[in-house]
Amino acid sequence: MDFKKTNIRLIGLVFLLLFAISGFSQDQKVELIKTNSARESLKIAQQFINNGSYKKAKRQLIYTLKLKKNFAVAYRELGKVYMELENYNEAIQAYESSFNSDAKISRAAYYECGEAYFKLGQFEEALYYFNEYRDLKNGQYANRKMESGLELAYDEAFILRMENIVYVMEAQSREVKTFPRNLGTSINSKNNEYLPAISNTGKRLVFTRDIKGENENILTSSYDKKGFWSKARKLDNRVNTFRNEGMAKFAADGKLFYFTGCKRKDSAGGCDIYGASLDLFGEVTEVNHLEGLNSNYWDSQPCVSCNGNIIYYASTRPGGMGGSDLYYSTLQKDGTWSEGINIGPKINTKWDEEAPYIASDGKTLYFTSTGLAGQGDGDLFLSRLGEDQNWGEPVNLGYPINSQSKELGMYVHKDGKSIFFASARAEGNGGLDIYQYELPIEFRPESMNNVYGFVTDDKTNKPIETEVKVYREGEKYSFNANQFGQFFTCLKRDKAYTFHVEVDGYKPFMSAVFLESGKDNEPNAVEIRLIPENEKEKVVIDARKYTTIKQPKEVVKRVAFYFDTNSASLNLQTQSKLDDLVSVLSENLSKWSIEVVGFADHTGTAEYNKKLSEKRAFSVAEYLNNSGISINNVRQEGKGAIASNSMQDAGMNRRVEVILKGKIMEEVKLYQVN
Repeated sequence: MDFKKTNIRLIGLVFLLLFAISGFSQDQKVELIKTNSARESLKIAQQFINNGSYKKAKRQLIYTLKLKKNFAVAYRELGKVYMELENYNEAIQAYESSFNSDAKISRAAYYECGEAYFKLGQFEEALYYFNEYRDLKNGQYANRKMESGLELAYDEAFILRMENIVYVMEAQSREVKTFPRNLGTSINSKNNEYLPAISNTGKRLVFTRDIKGENENILTSSYDKKGFWSKARKLDNRVNTFRNEGMAKFAADGKLFYFTGCKRKDSAGGCDIYGASLDLFGEVTEVNHLEGLNSNYWDSQPCVSCNGNIIYYASTRPGGMGGSDLYYSTLQKDGTWSEGINIGPKINTKWDEEAPYIASDGKTLYFTSTGLAGQGDGDLFLSRLGEDQNWGEPVNLGYPINSQSKELGMYVHKDGKSIFFASARAEGNGGLDIYQYELPIEFRPESMNNVYGFVTDDKTNKPIETEVKVYREGEKYSFNANQFGQFFTCLKRDKAYTFHVEVDGYKPFMSAVFLESGKDNEPNAVEIRLIPENEKEKVVIDARKYTTIKQPKEVVKRVAFYFDTNSASLNLQTQSKLDDLVSVLSENLSKWSIEVVGFADHTGTAEYNKKLSEKRAFSVAEYLNNSGISINNVRQEGKGAIASNSMQDAGMNRRVEVILKGKIMEEVKLYQVN
């Protein structure tokens, strides 16, 4: 051992002894079993470790070391405990104190000490201890038989760690001017936060929080005008339960999001994938189990393509490459999903592949892998779909997106530049935190634009459910308009496309549309009006001879806010939705007239329900007034009860509707006929 390492260990021993005294006084609330025997105290601490009670074990081991100061085994156990608590500096001090007391107490401890240095990004020190672990393999040491199983796992991990160190040291040698930005304490905590996703508007974030490894929930936050994320809150109990939920991803049209629910009554396996419908303000209205794609094993981390026809996810079902693999399923005509198809050995390895994210171009797939060459416990990669419909070789996203710690899941904003991802890097708030960064050009997906479309009868305005085909320079796309005549897709920006629809009883429709980027990447709207076959041909007017004017068009919008049974009080969720409404109204208040109408469910007398509905309407109107929307401009009314046949209907009837009536200016073309 060189002089530098000997000094590090001596300093570590002194520091740890000082830490032990202070740590002992700070953990008075943690259980401590006193004994006069250091070996007896060690056995008690080891029982705590076996039960996963690491804080109790830490205190017991510090007490043990007060009884016997140079107790190598106690220091070695304390190092393991600190590793479990992710206190890597303290772990190093404990391990090095153990080595100083007995250099051959444990070969595995050298690997663990190297791992602690690796987590802190101190790679030269990590290499030293990893090499000590390697060199001691044929030597003599105390715990050879006791830790033989542990060493087998470390022997396999050792090869990957050495590759990691070479990779990360080379990556970090390049000049980097900007680094990922932690989203702060309104989002991140000492717990794990991961799998971020942003709504289509860019103003709403959903992510998963793991509370002490015991419960996962889906949280949400809103982006305000000042450029800050609001304090994260849990989604309602239609999504979150006392069981585990998480891994939420929005559909591109903003009307759905997909998530994982575990051990529910309708689950096929331990964890299954679900779909949640969203209202105008992104609140959940309905949750459905996705039929067809789920297995009897762990299925999780869903992400759907822009057109909603392909869903990618991770699964541990049999028949894969090992660990968790990436799969995909396609949407069937009956609304179910096809059985999962393994994405293949070019991406999946014998280790874990997780958290797939398919970009809007449908050709760029981002994911986390622990089996591909990278920097740490799981790096972010991308693969692009080739013309032959096969996925290309995965590419590591590199430093500083990836680190020596775990990265789990990312989301690419619709601008193709901003990304949100989770990382357990040492400078975070604890565990996995969510970060934002600008994606380097070489890793960006193709620039796309959202396209909303409508197919209707030109004479009756009746919606038409049909297939819509789109062509452009040898490219062909198709998607379905639903029963409301609506369709949604993503197409390349600043390009011309030909839309083609054929429906029995109607004349064929074919028209060219140029899709502009628009302000702030606003979506393009495409209206397809089909002319019945028995209609006479309309006079075609020279499109070059017209004048464009703007004229007012009446619009009505309704927003619902829900209440608890027999209550007119605004809960936090309702207040959050009202804040969103205030934000919209404050920008264009003059163009809206506002009505606030309260309702109640069918329980209670008619008189009671009438008064309760009036109180609910007043609560909402008063909140608007206090938020700057003058109550003098708001009409309030309570309409009493609405009859319902189920508890779910009753829950939907305990509401207040804010009805916005106004006029928008619509462009109209006036043609000149010669």
